[in-house]
Amino acid sequence: MSDKPGPSKRSSKTSILTSRAKKRRTNFFSDESDCSSDEEVFSQCSDGDKEWEEEEETESSDESIFDSSKSCKNRLAVSRDPLELSHKLPPKNQAGSNEVMPSRHISTEKDNPNSPDVIQDYGMYPDIPDNLLVDIDTTPSVSLLRSSAPTPNLSIQEIPTLRNENFASSPTPPTLSARHEPSQPEDQQPSQQGATSYWTSDGTLKIIDFTKTQELLVPAPSNPYEAFRLLLDDDYLDMIVHETNLNAVRVLGQPGLTEKSRITHWKDLDREELIIFLGLLLHTGTIRLNRLSDYWKKHWLFNLSCFSQYMSRNRFMLILRCLHFTSEPSDEDRLAKIRPVMDHFNNTMNAIYYPGKQLSLDESIVLWRGRLVFRQFIKNKRHKYGVKLYVLAEPDGTVIKFQIYGGAGDETAGVGHTQKVVLKLLEEKLDSGHSVYMDNYYNSYDLAVKLLDRQTYCTGTLGKTRKGNPIELGTVTLKKGENKSLFLNNVHIGKWRDKRYVLYLTTEHENEMIEVTNKRGQITEKPSAIVHYNNFMSGVNLQDQMLSYYPCERKTMRWYKKIFIHTLQMSLSNSLYLYNKFSATSKINLYDYRLSILEKMLPKQNVLTKTLVMEHKLTKIETVKIREKKEGKRTRTIKEVVRKECKGCRGKKKRTATLFECKGCPDAPGYCTECFCEAHS
Repeated sequence: MSDKPGPSKRSSKTSILTSRAKKRRTNFFSDESDCSSDEEVFSQCSDGDKEWEEEEETESSDESIFDSSKSCKNRLAVSRDPLELSHKLPPKNQAGSNEVMPSRHISTEKDNPNSPDVIQDYGMYPDIPDNLLVDIDTTPSVSLLRSSAPTPNLSIQEIPTLRNENFASSPTPPTLSARHEPSQPEDQQPSQQGATSYWTSDGTLKIIDFTKTQELLVPAPSNPYEAFRLLLDDDYLDMIVHETNLNAVRVLGQPGLTEKSRITHWKDLDREELIIFLGLLLHTGTIRLNRLSDYWKKHWLFNLSCFSQYMSRNRFMLILRCLHFTSEPSDEDRLAKIRPVMDHFNNTMNAIYYPGKQLSLDESIVLWRGRLVFRQFIKNKRHKYGVKLYVLAEPDGTVIKFQIYGGAGDETAGVGHTQKVVLKLLEEKLDSGHSVYMDNYYNSYDLAVKLLDRQTYCTGTLGKTRKGNPIELGTVTLKKGENKSLFLNNVHIGKWRDKRYVLYLTTEHENEMIEVTNKRGQITEKPSAIVHYNNFMSGVNLQDQMLSYYPCERKTMRWYKKIFIHTLQMSLSNSLYLYNKFSATSKINLYDYRLSILEKMLPKQNVLTKTLVMEHKLTKIETVKIREKKEGKRTRTIKEVVRKECKGCRGKKKRTATLFECKGCPDAPGYCTECFCEAHS
């Protein structure tokens, strides 16, 4: 066939190319690679463009049923997908090839055959095969497409292959998605399973009995100090003493130490001294000063002699510096330095106390603004930056268990992180009929089903984008005070409108409204799940509030020491709750409880009176020395009073031996009567 344009030997029917199709045609011809499957892609594009043009000419009232222009755009968009563009047009005829490719008449202007884009001869584009172009007459009617259009919810994997198929032979083409939607985390994707056909307005909930009893598993304490020592036992204190002494040896072995370094005066720590150290540390929360060294100042504006009576400043600072909890370094475990403290608290609470039915789960944070790989930010917390703790507590604030979040390398990290955290904290409390209250950070339909399988209720707010949520609740419109509830598999998900919309989930509470009275005395109705959530969810916040009254942490401490002090404070507040619950005596407030414990941890004042708190009085030296005196052939033993050098005369560059001393002064120096009066006037 000649390459020059010429008259057609057969009657042709024009095909219309839009600007987008012409652009696609240019891209196809510019590609020299060999892949036969592009023929079908180009055929689909051509058909779509013709359908698009015909739809512009024939505007029908059925547009609400099927939008052909959107359908065409969808098909074009799918052809741009990288997965679909792996096939390309066949190459041009090579020299020496005997095969002649049939050509086809192409027209871009339907009403103007003289347009430069209108090709009246087959020879201008000899490379276009016949099966790449489809006549307008073979295009299915728009009304037929509208009447047989399927539901436009197919994913890319569900799209049937359109290769070697014409719209003429397939009158019901599928509608393709225009583009991929951005993916969401697995536990936050709205699920098609949540369609309203599965959820019903009437449903039943599973009845689970609480099979345990709230009780103290050890004998009830008789005083606050005994209650505190339930969580601060001797084995725990001995572990801290052992690890602190080992750490002091490591510090002593570091290069660069001078003779004046404090660590060179280190003496091994024992349990009694550690209790005094912890007592002084807790007392710094009772009396707040800007710097730790201020507690030992002798300035008359401070006058805190109680700290210097029990321990010197250098000794306190030295113990605080060497305080340690493990001697086994670990590159894999980021929490190795504090894990013994966390494990001891959790194991001790599990051994001495079993909580009631209602539990709350929330996150807390220990302030830390330094550099730390797992530092977190929570904008609605009092301390926004710090180490995040996942805490399981009772509604009154008693902490049952806590877990430190160690970042991406944590055992609960990865897909389904919140579910792992919840199941980890509840592992000793499952299959007992507990009711757990959580916020929308943890709650989901899948977690509720898993907890129901382990005989545990859950109630709380719910994120609107969680996987498994019923789709109908996302679009329903309510008036203020109205509630809409749906049920599936013993799970109740509801939407209630107060000042704003609230989405909640529960497996325990039915769809019923309860009258409540607000602070102004107004009576309103709220869903039962919301009322119970407000009553039982605040346990972790109450614990944080109690710890904020007497803070002992300091800004310059290492992160694991701050968590240790935070755990020590939690142990003290927990012991207060247990003491008030199970002690036979009357309840006591936190301030008096702390003072009662500090009085036991620090030695009594009357013990220190003889040694440290003495009146300045001139007394005769009681120390005597024995010497032997020879008298002829006999030897006589003589007792002589030891004399001391007068401290006042020595300052005057005089040497005076005296028989008197002042026991009220440090080291009981000797004084003559004149110098004593001058020094103590």
